[in-house]
Amino acid sequence: MVQLQKNASLRWRLIALLAFFFLFGAAIAARVFTLAIIYHKTYAELAVRQNQFSEILPSRRGNIFFQDKFGTFVPAAFDQPENTIAVSPKLIKDPQTFAKKLSAIINVPQEKILAAFGNLNDPYEILMKNVPDDIALKIQNAKLNGIFLTPQTKRTYPNAVFASSVLGFTSTATTSQKGLYGIERQYDSVLEGETGFFEGQKDASGFWVALGKRIVNPPRDGSNIVLTIDYNIQMKAESELEALIKKWSAESGSLAIMDPATGKMLALASSPSFDPNAYGKEKNYGVFQNPIVESRFELGSVVKPLTMAAGINEHIITKDTTYVDKGELKFGSYTISNFDNKAHGTQTMTQVLEQSLNTGAVFVEQLLGKEKFKQYFTAYGLDERTGVDLPSEVSGDMNNLRSGRDINYATASFGQGIALSPIALLDAIAAFANGGIMMKPYAVEKIIDGSGNEILTKPETRRSIVSKETADTITQMLVSAVRNGAESKAGVKGYFIAGKTGTAQVPNHKTGGYYADRVIHTFVGWGPAFRPKFFIYIQLNRPQGVRFSSSSISPAFHNLAEFILNYYEIPPDEK
Repeated sequence: MVQLQKNASLRWRLIALLAFFFLFGAAIAARVFTLAIIYHKTYAELAVRQNQFSEILPSRRGNIFFQDKFGTFVPAAFDQPENTIAVSPKLIKDPQTFAKKLSAIINVPQEKILAAFGNLNDPYEILMKNVPDDIALKIQNAKLNGIFLTPQTKRTYPNAVFASSVLGFTSTATTSQKGLYGIERQYDSVLEGETGFFEGQKDASGFWVALGKRIVNPPRDGSNIVLTIDYNIQMKAESELEALIKKWSAESGSLAIMDPATGKMLALASSPSFDPNAYGKEKNYGVFQNPIVESRFELGSVVKPLTMAAGINEHIITKDTTYVDKGELKFGSYTISNFDNKAHGTQTMTQVLEQSLNTGAVFVEQLLGKEKFKQYFTAYGLDERTGVDLPSEVSGDMNNLRSGRDINYATASFGQGIALSPIALLDAIAAFANGGIMMKPYAVEKIIDGSGNEILTKPETRRSIVSKETADTITQMLVSAVRNGAESKAGVKGYFIAGKTGTAQVPNHKTGGYYADRVIHTFVGWGPAFRPKFFIYIQLNRPQGVRFSSSSISPAFHNLAEFILNYYEIPPDEK
């Protein structure tokens, strides 16, 4: 009986054991079925990810060049190769020894190096950027396990502050460079190219398998840009502008030189400027802007040739038409006076420009009438953008003419009450040097892609604003202004030079009037007057110790004009 009970107990134990193994096997089978069948796609993708790696291949940003009169390229901006040091803490067995050896090479305290080992499982930790090539070579020769040298590029501007308002700069806040100002911003998509893609296999340790399957989509480098800016003319322009600002303790200034026949910008200078290699040190972001394009001002008497041209083109006046200057004009409670507060008696229109008489400009405006006057100033493009290939161009503001008030039209005739961008005024008056035809200004001569193909910028006509006869007459009048007027210091011996100065009060927006002690000096001119090769615009903001631009800016124009005439080897045109 006892034996039968033992046999029964053993049988139930065997049954329980078999049931356990059956259930365990069923659970394993169910798990295998779940992983292999139901979640096969998910885990297959995870396996691929674990065994593969991908990397974005950056493109090289295109170079920017100045040029000279012979077409020789001068580097303005380019990418310079540099090295980045990174460490992999999980591959370093003895951090203390490693840090000591590396510290001796890169001259970085051991404590800083060891701080990078905070997470021992971190496969990649950047330790130092912008490592010189000689230091990088020493690191390679040291053969330290767990250190990586990653080649990178840094945007470099070899001429520092030179033409910085034209070039702008790039930011590296993201994984790629991004143009923020100037040409770098305007042509960012052209310069940056297209990034590539690399995909390969890695082993269990996480390292690339050289013989594994690879997919490579190579990057396309950015195109190079050749500017119209002449390096030598730009150098002279910046030198003259800095000398002006220093001599007259001016707040700021700008200068532009253009070929009036094509619209090609030969120089664009502004001060204060900045070093695009160290733009992060600047506290005043306003220095990044190009005031020739991105600002508007009331510019004063340099506008008078536009008023005269409208009257001549409408056959209302000639250069010899006379009027009687009584020294002032009344408009209700407002009084308009000449700059010297004097009456000059009978004066011709040429003498109005020679002596910059406000009453003479108002005389022409009144003959034209408000509607015709406004039509011409609109046709000159003073309240629109020129389309220059530089970013953030602003349009002018002639809104006060909408009021229809006599005083607003009167002051606009001599450049007060209307705010203009320098590039718009420059382009309008430069049309007189080009037979009355206004050109679209541009700063990029050509774009050269990676295959050497060139895209040339073709000169583009905006429109004809006055007849050639009118343009020639205005030129004659402005030559007389340089010969016989306040602009005499601007002349160059042996050449006919056309020019006009302007002295404008700075508006006080709080009071609605003007500051008594704040002025803007301007000068526009070209040469040789009857076969022009250059047009110059100079602006000086809030100079001290000098009242009129004829005293401050005219000598600088002379220096620039003389330099360009000699630089281009232009023979004298006056016997």
